[in-house]
Amino acid sequence: MDNLSVINERWKKSKLTPVLYHTTFLENAPLILKEQKIIANKGDSICKTKNGFISLSDRITQGIVAFFGNVIFEFDAVSLYRKNKSIAPKNYGSSSDIRKYYDEVPLFENEWVIPKELEFDLTDINKVLLITSGNYKESAFASVVETLENKDIEYCFISERWLSDNMVTDMTRYLMRIRGWKKFDMVGKYV
Repeated sequence: MDNLSVINERWKKSKLTPVLYHTTFLENAPLILKEQKIIANKGDSICKTKNGFISLSDRITQGIVAFFGNVIFEFDAVSLYRKNKSIAPKNYGSSSDIRKYYDEVPLFENEWVIPKELEFDLTDINKVLLITSGNYKESAFASVVETLENKDIEYCFISERWLSDNMVTDMTRYLMRIRGWKKFDMVGKYV
C-alpha cells in the first residue's frame, strides 16, 4: 500500500471532509490560478486582520461568501493535505483572543487554516464555484471563466440565495471535525 492509499484510508476512517473550500474575491482568482498558490493576506479582502493564515472551510454559507468573496475553489482535501501538511482544523477552544472579533465563538465557520501559503496543482481542484448575486451576474465572471476553460477546470454558477445562512452555531459538526482530526493526526504521524 503506497502513502496516498494509507492517507486516503485513514482520512476516510476519521470521517474527515472529502473537500476543502477556499473562498476569494473575483479579482484574486486569475493570479491564484496562474501561480497555483494562495498566500496569506494577499489580494483583495474585507478582512483587515493580517493574521498570517489562509482560511479554508468544509462548507459554504452566505456569511463566508459575504466576508471572503464570490469565487470558491473546491479542492480534494487529501490531495491538498499531501502538499500542505500543516493544514489543520481551527480549534477555537475558549480563547479570549477570539472574543475580540466575535460576539460568540464562531463555530459555524467550520474553518481550517494553514499558515503563510497554500500550494496546489490544478488537478487538486475539483471545480470552481462562481457565486452570482444582485451585484454579480454571470457576465461579471467572464475573464475567470475564460481562464478556467483554458485550463480545463470544471466550474459552475450558484446563486447566493441557494446557500445556507450561518446564523446557527454548528457545534456537532465542529466537534466531529476536531475529533476526526485528532484520530487522523494520531495515526498520521506514522505515514
